[in-house]
Amino acid sequence: MHLNVYLLHFPVRTLGPGTRTGLWLQGCGRRCPGCIAPDSWDFVPESAVLVDDIIERLKNYLHEANGLTISGGEPFDQPEALFELLRRAKGLGVNDVLVYSGFRADELTESHPKFWTDKLIDALVDGPFELGNPTGSTWKGSENQTFTLWNESLAPRYSLWMQEAARRLQWVRDFKSGRRYLVGIPRQGDTPRLRLWIPHS
Repeated sequence: MHLNVYLLHFPVRTLGPGTRTGLWLQGCGRRCPGCIAPDSWDFVPESAVLVDDIIERLKNYLHEANGLTISGGEPFDQPEALFELLRRAKGLGVNDVLVYSGFRADELTESHPKFWTDKLIDALVDGPFELGNPTGSTWKGSENQTFTLWNESLAPRYSLWMQEAARRLQWVRDFKSGRRYLVGIPRQGDTPRLRLWIPHS
């Protein structure tokens, strides 16, 4: 089983509380106007990665990472492989999974209930990005987006994260390709200058 992957990186300190592993999936059918990651829209055949290989990478970070954030692209455009990945990640002891999705929480819990009945997702930032609907919240891109926490044991750390006053952005490097990326959620007014993904040689 494969997932189309845009980037897998550790450490990530800008998308969720603590020091996390970040997994961005390749492919999105929603294609929100003004999206800050349009290069993650297309389903690129060469981006397919075995779930087995992703799990092996995650194992390398278990002793340091205190969470896993999954974004995209649109994670739920690959639901079967995503389910398998999260099922196995939970089996490794990953107890904080945060997912960013352009679908609403009620849509996802209705169309993909097994993610929640099996307790594979601990927290969700949901809803399409809306250009022209800016937000003062540091953890989302537009005001319409919402946060849901299902794992109440994580409430203290998520509460602190959501109260952060300053937006944080982080340069990361994909050591396989040598490309660099800017990870985080800029203000809408900054997007023309600082898109979420800015590759550099």
